[in-house]
Amino acid sequence: MSLHFKTTGWSRSSIKTGWFVNSLPNGLIAQLAPLDQALLLRNAQLIRFKAGDVLAVPHLETPHIYFLTRGSVALFVGKKPKDIHTGLAVGLVGAEGALDLQLALNLGLSSLTFIAQSPGTAYAVDASLAQRLVRRKAALLLTFARYLWTEYESVANLAALSHTQDIRKRLAHWLLLSAQRCAPDALMLTRAHIAHMLGVRRASISMAARDMKMAGLIDYSRGHLQLKKPEALQRLACG
Repeated sequence: MSLHFKTTGWSRSSIKTGWFVNSLPNGLIAQLAPLDQALLLRNAQLIRFKAGDVLAVPHLETPHIYFLTRGSVALFVGKKPKDIHTGLAVGLVGAEGALDLQLALNLGLSSLTFIAQSPGTAYAVDASLAQRLVRRKAALLLTFARYLWTEYESVANLAALSHTQDIRKRLAHWLLLSAQRCAPDALMLTRAHIAHMLGVRRASISMAARDMKMAGLIDYSRGHLQLKKPEALQRLACG
């Protein structure tokens, strides 16, 4: 997978009313009642993105919330505002969640850069519509608030891991998170991309990946990566 770092012109197609999570699943939308799904996805559009696309930069005012249905997007913090080359990823969102969901709760603009890790699709939902629905429907407020809290905890865990000197531990955690967010798709991750996400040198990732491959934990070839022993990787990530 190559990283080309360009702000994408999202590829869009309209979603027919009534075409919901049974055809393109999203974990958050799946938790809602059918009527709430219909209201939320009214006039929504289907967005397609490629690996490496920069989907948003900090404090960029956007009229949409993006509910992913496939692929994964990294939440990236640059060393400087709008810096997409130096920094580290503090989160990863897949089809379980959404980007800019805080807009539904009127909590302001994001300070993160969204970089697509793997190609995918998302529902683009009008943020003002989501705000109106949240004010009227307690079930939406509870579902969205619960997800944001879970995402907050995940970001905190990744931020804490960034201080460890054990690159293997950080790599194991990122690979497990990537597999969880991308399932059932195959992992397509280059060492250069992982180094960029973890904010370390590519050589450090190469050494850690080689050690993990020799230990039988993973296997990789030309960007194709397979987790051979997820349980052992979990122990390494939590050790």
